[in-house]
Amino acid sequence: MTPSRKSPAPKTKKTAAAPPKKKETPVRTANHERAIHDYEEALKLFVKKDYAKAIAALENVSREYPIEREVCDRARMRAKFAREQMAAGGSPKSKDPASEYYLGVMAANDGRLGEAAELLERAARTDGSDRAVYALAAVHSLQGDKAGAVEQLQRAISMNASNRTLALNDPDFDGLRDDAEFMSLLGKAPEGGA
Repeated sequence: MTPSRKSPAPKTKKTAAAPPKKKETPVRTANHERAIHDYEEALKLFVKKDYAKAIAALENVSREYPIEREVCDRARMRAKFAREQMAAGGSPKSKDPASEYYLGVMAANDGRLGEAAELLERAARTDGSDRAVYALAAVHSLQGDKAGAVEQLQRAISMNASNRTLALNDPDFDGLRDDAEFMSLLGKAPEGGA
């Protein structure tokens, strides 16, 4: 048997790097509407301060619809807060900065931006951590308050430099990506070429 000649490996073409993909809208499963409905039913218990039943209902949402990440994340956050309220005697208007921070984040997630700003401002004054300041910057951005967003984000970055990286990828700041002042704070050029 004669040794066969190996053919050279096929040449591969070099291709240009693909442009970065735009963020896709979340995939909605067939159970999405049911997950939303069950979450809203659990929220009714939460609002009534029936925390024990609310926790059970919220945990059920997380178990039943694990693919619905956004709904599950909100359900877990509410359940955690409900547990904290039960441990603290059920007072949702606590002066605890952590409670005000979580209430502010929940209000922002629910689209109650004015309420979120108030809660986060109080938390930022009393907490001393960068997380409330960063969340307040995001709420200002969502409200269309560029000056407030830039001011609070600059403060959050001075407290913790990793907030610069968070803001680069945070969709809450998408409305400011073409603003030169905002993007220079992140060390980048405006995306819209402005």
